[in-house]
Amino acid sequence: MNLQKKETLLIVDDSKFQRAIIKEMLGEHFRLEEATSGEECLMILEKSSHLIDLVLLDLVMPGIDGFEVLRRRQTMDAFKDIPVIVLTSSNSIEFQTEAFELGADEFIIKPVDARIALSRVNNTLGVKRRLQSSLDEQNVWKVKSQIDEMTSLFNKMTIKNLISETLTNAPSALHALMVIDIDNFKSVNDIYGHTVGDHIICVIAGVISSQFRNTDFVGRIGGDEFVVLMPDIPAKEVAFEKAESLIQIILKKEGLSIPDNISISIGLAFSDSEDMTYASFFGKADQALYVSKKSGKGRYSLYGSDVEETVGTNEVLVWSGSRNVFSMLEYALNSSAAIVSISSQEEICSHLADDSHSVLAIFADVSDTTDSGKSMWDTVKDATPDHVCPVIAICKEGDLDQIQTAVSSEIIDDLLFSPLEVSVLKRRINANIHPDKNNEADA
Repeated sequence: MNLQKKETLLIVDDSKFQRAIIKEMLGEHFRLEEATSGEECLMILEKSSHLIDLVLLDLVMPGIDGFEVLRRRQTMDAFKDIPVIVLTSSNSIEFQTEAFELGADEFIIKPVDARIALSRVNNTLGVKRRLQSSLDEQNVWKVKSQIDEMTSLFNKMTIKNLISETLTNAPSALHALMVIDIDNFKSVNDIYGHTVGDHIICVIAGVISSQFRNTDFVGRIGGDEFVVLMPDIPAKEVAFEKAESLIQIILKKEGLSIPDNISISIGLAFSDSEDMTYASFFGKADQALYVSKKSGKGRYSLYGSDVEETVGTNEVLVWSGSRNVFSMLEYALNSSAAIVSISSQEEICSHLADDSHSVLAIFADVSDTTDSGKSMWDTVKDATPDHVCPVIAICKEGDLDQIQTAVSSEIIDDLLFSPLEVSVLKRRINANIHPDKNNEADA
């Protein structure tokens, strides 16, 4: 593809007004074609798919709607490789998940914001450009053996070989290695499923790859973990600035369609005469990543720095037998708090007495117990005689015995009902644990 030419977008929307708005926003940057229906969209792509670089697809249209267009796309070879950004007036995660499951690459919420629209179109086209560039430079079989299929980054084996070759060929140069992990990723997978999780991985991968030089190596080594090698850098400050920039881009999320609680943690290491193998170099960066995670996430740490000795931890103690409760709390909590499973009075007392930790709250879940939960409340009350932190009860919705027992215990500060809802949980967490942020809670 000739990147000097304007790429062509196909706008598919039955509203003439909406098409005009999008043309006004994007016309300066792209060539624009229009389709007034799903039927017309499929007809254009069947005849002229080679002329279209991206489709902006309204989901709600009479006749063949956007969902049906996505379904038919799966059987059209000419359409499969053209990225699709869906346009929707619904902010429902379930609505978006269905579109992702049908193959959509991104989404834009109506009314369309010009800055967000341009950013997401460029991000989506950027992935296509990078992959196309790789395909042009190497034959297909070689690319497939080196590239991670989901993200178009180098796969684990390739990045390992590239790092090893760099260390062998330039042992005296200064190389920086970053190990990057997505914070709170497991909770998103547990709550919304792998389709949304895969989308987050691809968005983060796109951000990471866009921030580095052509001479740097960016790879995905599995799950939600990435590796970046910056070979032969002039000074360590270059890597420090790059790591901080990445952290801030993901924290601010400008133009990125990822949940609010998603951030990244980075472990950073610099090569020395001892780092002649991938294993030793990676091990140092991985240790630094562990420090970042323990320090509260959403930050980077340097291997060998003093931060590991000075870090304290905010903790939320959770007494529950439900995996869903842990996932929901991890998703809803501030990223700087560690969730700790407890199941006894001794464990509560131990964490409260440890000066290196600050216990922000105790969540006690009796919703899956066969009794009223009185024994749990007696245990929590005995462990916290001075009521040094908020205690939040989780009872089964409609179970009056559990609810009455929790309230009469005189130890709880708030009451939640199972099954938990994310929006309610976020509001209650902000009210009880972060009262200064109460007004920022999600509706």
